[in-house]
Amino acid sequence: MHEFRMIEDLHKLQNQLSSLWDPFVASGGNAYPALNVHKGTDEISITALVPGIQPESLDITVSGNQLRLSGEIASELSREKGPVRVERFHGKFQRSLELPAEVDPEKTTAEFKNGILTLILPIRESVKPRKIQIQTK
Repeated sequence: MHEFRMIEDLHKLQNQLSSLWDPFVASGGNAYPALNVHKGTDEISITALVPGIQPESLDITVSGNQLRLSGEIASELSREKGPVRVERFHGKFQRSLELPAEVDPEKTTAEFKNGILTLILPIRESVKPRKIQIQTK
């Protein structure tokens, strides 16, 4: 087996295993795509590094407090020449993430620019903390 094909197969196996548990912790921070998650009082923002992918190749699903990001990065490798070294990811990927709060998928927005996907996920009103007024009689 060609050693670089083995590396590609290992990347695919890593992505398959990552859906079984929290991929970021389990893989020592090497899950693909790399994500930054920020929670504010009204929304959760997520940035994902996905260089080399076409936005129409991305599939984003949000339900409750679950986010699923999947897609495919086409290989630029030529089978005729054979690569000398392969470090950039290519192929199918899937990343699932439990969000820190339940979000409203109807109001979620996604923007793609220069290989960075930015998601803005508004937190559902029903799960936001509410101040309770004390009534006196």
